[in-house]
Amino acid sequence: MSSDSLETCREKALHLLENSPHSVSGLKRKLFNAGKFTAQDIKTVIDDLLKARLLDDAQFAENYIDYLKTTGIGRFKAVFKLKSKGVPQHIIQEAMEKHWGTEENEDERAAEAAKIKWRSLKNKKDWPEIKKLQAIARFLANRGFSMDIIHSVVNEIKK
Repeated sequence: MSSDSLETCREKALHLLENSPHSVSGLKRKLFNAGKFTAQDIKTVIDDLLKARLLDDAQFAENYIDYLKTTGIGRFKAVFKLKSKGVPQHIIQEAMEKHWGTEENEDERAAEAAKIKWRSLKNKKDWPEIKKLQAIARFLANRGFSMDIIHSVVNEIKK
């Protein structure tokens, strides 16, 4: 492990963090995929960043959840996205409990997303109502809402 290689790895890691937040796993993956650094360099840099609190999976998860809440997705998709970023399951669970909100908030998010979709379907004059409701259910499912919430929202629209 040369000091030049380690310093280059550190600079790359800091540059990546400057551009966007990363989970520990995500940063490791990007450094490894760069193909320039040894596993030991990457481990040393990650350990240093963790000690300096410049890298923190719990903080990353909380910030990412705050962002995801603005996108109109449901709980299941939010969890999936956090997993895809390499955040450990126990951190995802804690962050979701602390920051995602209650089931009532989930209903509100789904209802708001469904209203937007419903407006976009109004111009589909040739579609029967059932087809529009199915499109909304599929839309909500793709956004990660549970079937119970989808059922509730679709029933509310039918009224």
